[in-house]
Amino acid sequence: MGFALVAGLLSSALPFLVDLLALRRVPAHSFGMFMSINPVFAALIGLVVLGQHLDPLAWLAIIVIVGANVVVAALPPRPTS
Repeated sequence: MGFALVAGLLSSALPFLVDLLALRRVPAHSFGMFMSINPVFAALIGLVVLGQHLDPLAWLAIIVIVGANVVVAALPPRPTS
């Protein structure tokens, strides 16, 4: 039961806390870009550590998500009202 509790904390609570701390220090548009790279890291870790292979459609979906965020991050920030 203790291992399950630790795994739960490390897989959900800790990343959430780190994301909140990063959001305070990084501009919002940059934070969105960093968040869009998470699927790339997950796919690469799955490939290297677990030997999981994604099909080409899954890689295309990841590329589209990251590409859309790159385009949005490259645009000038909208003025806030």
